[in-house]
Amino acid sequence: MAAKPERPSPIEALKDRLPGESILDDLTEQLDRTRRLLTSNPETAADEALSRFAGEAEVEARIAADFAAAGPLANPGRFLEAHRLAIRALEVLDRDGSRDPTVSRRFGPLRGLVRRGVEFVAEYIVKTYAENVVSAMQRLYTRREPQAPRGSTERAHLSQARVEIERVAPGFRGGGIGVPALVAGGAAVPLLASASQYLGAVDFLAKPVLVGLFAGLFVLFGLLSSVLLSGAAVAHRRSKLIMRQPLAALWETVGNCGNPPRMTRGSSPPSPSSSPPWSGSLSRSAVWSPTS
Repeated sequence: MAAKPERPSPIEALKDRLPGESILDDLTEQLDRTRRLLTSNPETAADEALSRFAGEAEVEARIAADFAAAGPLANPGRFLEAHRLAIRALEVLDRDGSRDPTVSRRFGPLRGLVRRGVEFVAEYIVKTYAENVVSAMQRLYTRREPQAPRGSTERAHLSQARVEIERVAPGFRGGGIGVPALVAGGAAVPLLASASQYLGAVDFLAKPVLVGLFAGLFVLFGLLSSVLLSGAAVAHRRSKLIMRQPLAALWETVGNCGNPPRMTRGSSPPSPSSSPPWSGSLSRSAVWSPTS
C-alpha cells in the first residue's frame, strides 16, 4: 500500500517563498486560485479539494471554500430584499406565532384553560426563538460590514441592514417567564401539600385523602405535560412555517455563512412543497440554499 504524500509544513512553505514575497501575497494567490477553480470548473475544484485535503476532515475543505469567498455578499442586488423579507417574517412571528392555538375537544370544560396554557407556553418559545434570530442577524451583519470596502454598495447595504436590525432588536428581547413559571407552579403543589400536613390542616394519612391526592396529582401533571407538549408543537410548527424560507433566502444572499438559526436541531432544509404566501417575492433560486 503506497504511503500518503506528506503535506509540507508551514515552516517549509515559508522557506520556499520567493524573496520579497509576503505571507499576504501567498495567501492572496491561494485564495485566487481556489476562487477560479470554484467559479470555472466545479468538478475540477472538487478533485483539487479532495487531493489537497486527503485524509483530513470534510470540514477543512468547507472552511477553505468559505475563506475563498469573493466578497461579503454573495448576491448584493437582492440582499436588502431578503433582509426586508426576514424583518417582515419576524413581525408576523411575533404577532401570530402563538395566537389562538387549536385545542382538542377532549379537554371538555377545561378547554379554555388549556388553550390559555398552550398559548402561554408557545409565546415563551416563539419569543425566545425570535430573539435568537435577531441576534444571529445582527451578529452576521456586524461581521460582514467591515469586510466590505468603504464606499462600496455592499458596505452601504450592510450598514443600512445593521442599523435597522439594531433598531428593532430591543422589541424582540425577553422571552418572558412563561414555561419556568408554569413548571414551578406544578412543582409547588407537593410542597404545599407537605406544608399543609406539617401544619395539621389536612390529615394526609387518611385513605380517602391519599386516593384523592394521588388522583388529583395524576390529572394535574398529565394536564401540565399536555400543555407543555402542545405549546412546543405549536411554536415549532408556526416558527418553521413563518421563518424557515425567509431566513434561507437571507443566508443565501449573504453566502458562506453557515446555516440560519433553527427552532430545533436536525431540521430539514426548506422544501419547495411548503412555501408561505410571501415566498414569491424572491425567486426560487434565491430562496433555497444548499446545505453544507
